[in-house]
Amino acid sequence: MRDHHTRTTRRAASLLALLLVTASPVFAQADVAGEWAVTFATPGGPQDFTMFVVQEGARLSGRMTSDVGEFRLTGTVDGNRVKIVWSLPDSGKMLEITFTATIDGDSITGTARLGNLGEGPMSAERTAR
Repeated sequence: MRDHHTRTTRRAASLLALLLVTASPVFAQADVAGEWAVTFATPGGPQDFTMFVVQEGARLSGRMTSDVGEFRLTGTVDGNRVKIVWSLPDSGKMLEITFTATIDGDSITGTARLGNLGEGPMSAERTAR
C-alpha cells in the first residue's frame, strides 16, 4: 500500500511540474523594453514621438521625446496588455496622455486618451532593444 501511495504522489508531482513548465509562457509578461517610434492621433493631427522604455517585471518607466521636449512615462504590462501614462504641457497646464494597447512582438496598437479632449488610435514600432 505504501508503494502505491509513493507512486501516486510522484506521478502527481511530475504532472504538476509538467503543467507549471508548459503553462508558464501563457502567464509571461510581454517584453516592452526598448526604443519605439510612436504615432498617435490628436485634434491637431498625428503626433510622432520616440519612446524609450525600461521594464522591471510588470512595471514600465522611461521617457517620450520629440522636438517639443522630453517627458517622463510610467506604466504597466499585464500579459500582452500595456498601459503607459505621461504628461506634456498644453495651453499652460499639463495634459495627461494614456496609451492603452496590445503588444505583439515589435508592434503596439491601441488607443491614446488625451486627458478630457478625447481619444484616438495609437501605434508603435520597436526600433531598438
